[in-house]
Amino acid sequence: MKLQASIHPYARLGNMEALEGAIILERKLQVASSNMANLETKGFKAQGITFEEYLLKEQDGTNRTAKGEVTWADFSQAPVRFSGNPYDFAIDGEGFFVIQTPNGQMYTRDGSFRLDSEYRLVTRQGYPVLGDGAPITLEDTTGTGVWLSEDGNFFVDETMTARLDVVTFDNQAGLRRVGGNFFRATGSSGPAVPAETPVKQGYTEDSNVNSMREMVHLIDLYRGYEMQQKALQAGDQLDSKAANELGKTST
Repeated sequence: MKLQASIHPYARLGNMEALEGAIILERKLQVASSNMANLETKGFKAQGITFEEYLLKEQDGTNRTAKGEVTWADFSQAPVRFSGNPYDFAIDGEGFFVIQTPNGQMYTRDGSFRLDSEYRLVTRQGYPVLGDGAPITLEDTTGTGVWLSEDGNFFVDETMTARLDVVTFDNQAGLRRVGGNFFRATGSSGPAVPAETPVKQGYTEDSNVNSMREMVHLIDLYRGYEMQQKALQAGDQLDSKAANELGKTST
């Protein structure tokens, strides 16, 4: 490629870097905003995001670098609070409830359940909660109530009716978030295996989003995004000035 003398072939590299930085910050803003929006979502696990740099030579033959997005979930335990609702459940430790959805089995920490018209235990979206691999039915015909034993067995009318499925994974970090509060198993997470984790009836687990930390993070991101925008504007002004200067004829 023939280049004009005194014009650098990568004159717009600064603009490219500023644009890339703005895109990355915008994506981080989306994740932080999602965390803030789920402060009150039961069982929600905060999401984090990082970017890893890699070479593009194998893809387009150049020596340029690019940044790949890596998202992850913080599976740390959030506070467990008493609700008094017999169809609320909280896992006290590691594990997930198993939910049957139209897109296959999903896993969640949100134990805010209810009974549908068929007396099935379901999520707020109406998806069946599984016990022994099948939907759980809890029809109280005598009014004696529904209760869950310490070892995860449901009793209705003083008769054991089902066992609540609680599972875990060899690599929780390998789970893929599907929607705000559901996760799907992947080859990286490994298959679901039964967890011997206590479940509390009449309790729910809070979101584990730290509101103060997220607020500080959002402020930093907004400031960073403004700086990238200023860098882009400065680059445009330099381009405009260069075009005007080069367009002048010498006298």
